[in-house]
Amino acid sequence: MLIVEDEPMMRATLRQFIQEEMPGQRILEAADGAQAIELCVLHRPRVVLMDVNLPDTNGITLTEGIKRKFPDITVIIVSSHVGSTYREHAKAAGAAGYVAKEHIFRDLVPEIRRALQCDGWAEGGRAS
Repeated sequence: MLIVEDEPMMRATLRQFIQEEMPGQRILEAADGAQAIELCVLHRPRVVLMDVNLPDTNGITLTEGIKRKFPDITVIIVSSHVGSTYREHAKAAGAAGYVAKEHIFRDLVPEIRRALQCDGWAEGGRAS
């Protein structure tokens, strides 16, 4: 699994949460799009958790590039943006799902499991 997130605290939070909920999961980390592409080339992670706002690119654009080069990689957008426009763009880019950061503790692990099982679009993380 690859976490693509520019904020170190959020990366650490995601890593710790996933390790607790999904023990044994190998987790790689990237702080920007260039690192994410490099890690995808070298390690071919099965799942990428993608932030939208990155210092060198937009995560939705990066998702599209990753899916074009590595169609077998499942990308889930993890973002602070909760509007339907972001979800629609993520889906169009090839993301398997979208989780709002405000709901990561509730929605992230089920979203990862759902995406790994069906590789289809899943709409978790709706604001409630």
